[in-house]
Amino acid sequence: MILPIVLISMLFQAGAAAPECPKVNVLKDVVCDMPSFKEVSPLVFSSIRSAKAWLSRGGKKLEVLLSNGDFSAEQMANGYILPLKKKSEFILVVTFLNADNPVIEGEYSPAAGYGKPFWSYAEIRVLSGPQGTNVSFGAGEGSARILSMKNGRVCGTFALTRKNVLDEIAASVIGEFNVEMAVSKY
Repeated sequence: MILPIVLISMLFQAGAAAPECPKVNVLKDVVCDMPSFKEVSPLVFSSIRSAKAWLSRGGKKLEVLLSNGDFSAEQMANGYILPLKKKSEFILVVTFLNADNPVIEGEYSPAAGYGKPFWSYAEIRVLSGPQGTNVSFGAGEGSARILSMKNGRVCGTFALTRKNVLDEIAASVIGEFNVEMAVSKY
């Protein structure tokens, strides 16, 4: 009796379709109430020209990088020296962390909290001020999913939000990605 149940369970799992990767990189919605974001708005999010992922050495941090400018993965991943030359350019960064373990396929959440397994957050790099700045969305709700992470590529989706005291959306970023993954030498 137990053997048929186990066999049926294995067949069901084998037949379950894996989630399909998005075909294109897209930002469906980007909202942020931070002054430095408002300073450079409106930004055009419909044209993603640079799209990469940057995996830390050891695999404990993955950054998905989407931009309307022409930049390398290494340039976009550098949070200290921003390659932005025009106020109309941006670099969106969705970060995946899995505590002390390597990042793997699965669902990540900003609600997990700093340093916890399956934690995610998002920020946008813009040319606000003389050197540019990293603007955190401060998302506390939603999720970011890695659907596939193999053959030098990573794909997934994200829908992260922060609400204000009136329960209105103050910051939001929603999109999909299917990008080549580079590994940092550091």
